[in-house]
Amino acid sequence: MTRLDRYILREAWPVFLFGLALYVGFGLISNLLPRAQWMGTAELSSILKWLALQVPYATVQAMPIAGLLAVMLAFGRLARENELLVMQAGGISVLRTARPFLLGGLLLSGFSLALSEWVVPWANRATALVYWNELIPERTPQFNLVGRELTVGEYILRYEGFDPAKDEFQRVRLERWQNQTMTVILAQTARLQGQRIVLRDYRVFTLDFAQLPLPEFASLEQAEAGLQQIFRAQNIGQPGAELTVRLSRSREDLEVQYAGGGFEVPVPLSEWWRKLQDPRTPPRELREAKAQWHAAIALALANLMVLVLALPVAVRRATSPGTALGLALVLTIAYYVAFSAGKVLALSGPLPPELAAWGANLLGVAVGYGLGKGIYR
Repeated sequence: MTRLDRYILREAWPVFLFGLALYVGFGLISNLLPRAQWMGTAELSSILKWLALQVPYATVQAMPIAGLLAVMLAFGRLARENELLVMQAGGISVLRTARPFLLGGLLLSGFSLALSEWVVPWANRATALVYWNELIPERTPQFNLVGRELTVGEYILRYEGFDPAKDEFQRVRLERWQNQTMTVILAQTARLQGQRIVLRDYRVFTLDFAQLPLPEFASLEQAEAGLQQIFRAQNIGQPGAELTVRLSRSREDLEVQYAGGGFEVPVPLSEWWRKLQDPRTPPRELREAKAQWHAAIALALANLMVLVLALPVAVRRATSPGTALGLALVLTIAYYVAFSAGKVLALSGPLPPELAAWGANLLGVAVGYGLGKGIYR
């Protein structure tokens, strides 16, 4: 690293750290304020833990715009005080002076991807669990799941009530399909214990729908034989009897996925990639996997894109520190509006998920290159 690189980094590094802390703080506050009304009885330690668990995801979101702020203020000052002009007179191009930002953007992109794979999924999962179980335990997530069909691996779980005093589901239905054969378990109550569901006062039926529709029966005996082909098996437990079924997902997994709360999905990049490569992935899940995977990669590489976008703006438009801050704010809002809109379109819109997820980055590069004529050469 040359003396010039160190000089420019001394200009940008404090601004980057300030911007990162500022934007992460804004992200935490934006999550806290809409939910503050439910946290009247929560302990301060639980609130602080909940906020701390959101820092990894907020950091991934904030790093590109913190980098943008650093580029705007650092190069804006160098341009205003003619230091860039002196460097160019000495044969040092603007692109050469931006080399530390290019290397820094590469490092930040790799760091963002590492967080998204190994830290953010765990932190997002813990965020939802702390919220439901420590901050607002009186609004237990099980109430939010009443009457909903929950996909748990090869099973579909549904219950019509929840008793918080006993921590039991009421009027439970657990069903599984194998081709055209359905096994359904009906129970009065059930408890989720880790990855096991314990059903009490249960009835089990196995029906073969391949035998339908029923033919015309000539006698009662034929009707009984035909019905036996449909009702392949039944098991009626004694009053108070229990049946334990092992599920592919734990109670905490179901709470995080289905209970709501507006938290980000706790899925690593490798899981989205696995779904992309699996030919058995249903079309709806495949589109979600494409949208989430491409959006995460695009956000990580935005740490490089902001250099292309901010450099010409800083050199030619940042005539004062206030102007540089204002322009940084405008570019930040514009990028995240475009990125959020692209992600929505990638998940459910008419555009291909790949194009929609990368739209904000492509637009930023195009605008930066257009503004940077004479600089990027």
